[in-house]
Parts: sequence; structure tokens; C-alpha cells
Amino acid sequence: MRKKDKKIEIQISDAQVEVNGAQLPGYQLTIGKKVIGEIAEIDEKYAAVKNGDVADFHKNLEVAVEAIIEAYNLNN
Repeated sequence: MRKKDKKIEIQISDAQVEVNGAQLPGYQLTIGKKVIGEIAEIDEKYAAVKNGDVADFHKNLEVAVEAIIEAYNLNN
């Protein structure tokens, strides 16, 4: 039998993101009340932030969001 795809709603909201001790404007991705990732805008690039450190840079917001969702799906 085939499993049905489960629909999950991910919310993106404006937030202050902490990167190496500095507060930067950015975005926070959440599923329900659980934060799955943060994105900070640094030098016109979007940085995926993990545990207060930059994990990687992306050219636009959409690619950064996709990378965070992929990482979340791989780990859960």
C-alpha cells in the first residue's frame, strides 16, 4: 500500500537572528511552534544559520528556504 503525502505548513516570519553574537535582520522558519531554521541577510546574500553560526550562503531567499527544509527532512 502506498502512503499518503502528509501536508505540513511551514511559516516564514520576520525576526532578529543572532549570528556570532550580533543581532541581524532575517527570517525564522517554523512548523507549528517548533523553529526549524533561521535565515539572516548578510551582504545581499542569505545565510542559513544553525546554532548561531552561518551554515551556508545562498543567492536568494527561496534557495535558502529550500536548503533548510531539506536539512530538516533529512534529520527528522
